[in-house]
Amino acid sequence: MTREEIKEKTICLTKGNFGKPDLNQVELEGRLLMVKDVWAKHFFLRWTLGLWLIQKEWKIYSRLTGIKGVPRPIERIDRFAFAMEFIPGRPILRGEPVPPSFFHELESVLGEVHERGVVHMDLRHKGNILISERGDPYLIDFNSSFAFKKKGFLRRYLFPLLRQVDEGGLLKLKKRIAPALLTPDEMAFLKRFERLRKLWIFN
Repeated sequence: MTREEIKEKTICLTKGNFGKPDLNQVELEGRLLMVKDVWAKHFFLRWTLGLWLIQKEWKIYSRLTGIKGVPRPIERIDRFAFAMEFIPGRPILRGEPVPPSFFHELESVLGEVHERGVVHMDLRHKGNILISERGDPYLIDFNSSFAFKKKGFLRRYLFPLLRQVDEGGLLKLKKRIAPALLTPDEMAFLKRFERLRKLWIFN
């Protein structure tokens, strides 16, 4: 897959702010793909922040390959862009009815992500949790994510703290969409999390 092959078949869905990637929908050989690309950024941003973000997110998606509920990485186009599976889904509206199994499956997806040493770090953004046409949950946009090695100081002490940021973001969605499903333990965790969140600059 090259830029020349997809040039005439690209529709820009979202322009990334600052050095963040643009999100482009591409139809190639009868299938839809999502392409994340920083090529159009200012020269300095493209070769610094943009390049770093693309490389980091590609590695994270590659680590998460095979998890149902996370888009599959397809191909690295060049150092500034990669293609992944396009998810025909949308964010959930406040009060929208969802399948009874939705949050259980969403917790399972997030658990598998954490099992592979990855924290998402931006689940409070409602656009990063989608519901597919079949009612399945998907986690997208790992631009703010971090991946940890299996062992080491950071995995042992920092990873558990950041994992709670993800869990708080998921419960925030649950409170907004289906507050009646929150358990007493989840409500207590969310209250503690909301107090501590004021000290957290990334989420």
